[in-house]
Amino acid sequence: SPKEVSSVERLSPEGLSFAPEPGHSPTSPFPQVEEVDPRLQEFESDPPNWRELASPEALSRLTKKETKMQEVINELFTTEHAHVRMLSVLQVIFVRPLEREELLTSTELAAVFPNLDEITEMHSNFYESLKKQRLDNNFIVKSISTTVLNRFGGTEGEWFQKLTARFCSHQSWALDQIKTRQKRDPRFNIFIQEAESKPQCRRLQLKDIIPIEMQRLTKYPLLLENIAKNTEDLTEKAAIEKSAECCRKILNHVNEEVKVMENLLVRNAQFTTQPTAV
Repeated sequence: SPKEVSSVERLSPEGLSFAPEPGHSPTSPFPQVEEVDPRLQEFESDPPNWRELASPEALSRLTKKETKMQEVINELFTTEHAHVRMLSVLQVIFVRPLEREELLTSTELAAVFPNLDEITEMHSNFYESLKKQRLDNNFIVKSISTTVLNRFGGTEGEWFQKLTARFCSHQSWALDQIKTRQKRDPRFNIFIQEAESKPQCRRLQLKDIIPIEMQRLTKYPLLLENIAKNTEDLTEKAAIEKSAECCRKILNHVNEEVKVMENLLVRNAQFTTQPTAV
């Protein structure tokens, strides 16, 4: 007789749990429908360094501090490019095909990857605004404070905080559910392994990709503080420091939400494993 699988699974706050998919042959091939995503194609190549694009005359006029500021702005730009790329990989290589192949329902996907489309769009818009700054200034950016304050401050910052908190707080549960489903459902496991082997993943597994949003949030305050430290203009410096503080508040809020969710998951696990009276 087939080995009985435990019905105890961690529940999401929405009360969702993943049941194994019955009736699929583990050897059934997936139709190789490669989705051509324009954003993923655009982001496949790393952007050139600012020094290669700025004029030699403009470079020679920069002070040591100004050069350092440009280096950090370039780091913010290139790492945002890399982040948008990986979020797009999550969408195109994993989420959309999982729904298309009916391996996860739209409800399950919304629980595992909450607000992924909106978060990707927000990061993409931020990247595009940084890109425009570079182009408008011939790759030597004079001022970045308005761009970063628009992203992390005010109502836009509050919305960004809300979406990222939901996504990041679900990641432990999501990783746990994916691992459980891979063990129970051979077809799901084959899909994940095939997706992870695609060149777009650059040898990263899904478990490495899901935490990228949390990792990105930890980088913003450090990058912005480093830009502020090398900014000569006092008004510009103060505005960048303010945006760095906004980033710290967002990060602190997200960390708190992650703790709340992890405590809830522990309580759920304890509750579901309590022996029931006969």
